[in-house]
Amino acid sequence: MNKEQIITKWLGMISIDIDEIEFKTYFSKLLDNLDDETTQKEIVKEMVDSFSKYEISPKEIAQMIIKLCDVLEDSEDSCEEKNRYIKKIYLLAFSVFEEFEIIQKEMISKQIETIKSMDIPILRIDDETILIPLIGFIDSQKAFDLIRKILTTIKEKNTLKVIVDIEGIPIIDTEIANQFLRLHRAIKIIGAKLIISGITPPVAETLVHLEIDLPITTRADLKLAIEAFRNNEI
Repeated sequence: MNKEQIITKWLGMISIDIDEIEFKTYFSKLLDNLDDETTQKEIVKEMVDSFSKYEISPKEIAQMIIKLCDVLEDSEDSCEEKNRYIKKIYLLAFSVFEEFEIIQKEMISKQIETIKSMDIPILRIDDETILIPLIGFIDSQKAFDLIRKILTTIKEKNTLKVIVDIEGIPIIDTEIANQFLRLHRAIKIIGAKLIISGITPPVAETLVHLEIDLPITTRADLKLAIEAFRNNEI
């Protein structure tokens, strides 16, 4: 059975709607490089990238590859040779998941860097109140910049009340908690008031685990924080 016959039979076993020319291109490369692991990984990476536009999952790509075992069963190769290729095919199918995981990690890493580089918005609620919604990962430098920006805004706009909403922060560590304490002291010194809203259960658990006691007024959500200021609860 020549390569063209193998690919034709292989195509007949695939039920996913995909461009036939593109399919033949990638699977022809795979057949040509079954003994070259380095080239195989490069081809798999291309496939995962390319097939994503068809919304084909890694599992479906792996299943496509494994179908080749059924095709090779009808070949005239010896049992030993068939078993050797079948082993390689399963390893190749497994590498699809590895490559997909790498791509996902790279994507998440880029998203985190984008979030970190985003400017921190300061929104005005009313004449006396400003809101700072924090989203994503907050490192020490970003927390330091936040304190400086809030204090500058308080001075420039005669703000007396500050709400920092942290519902969008997935993680708070000791250093970030200490930065909030510094913010609280600085705001108190200049005569303004601070409420932290949106402390999620995971963040609360982290603070308890780290034995961090925040002597800062908190509210479960933004709405309650705004009401607390308007009702002069603090």
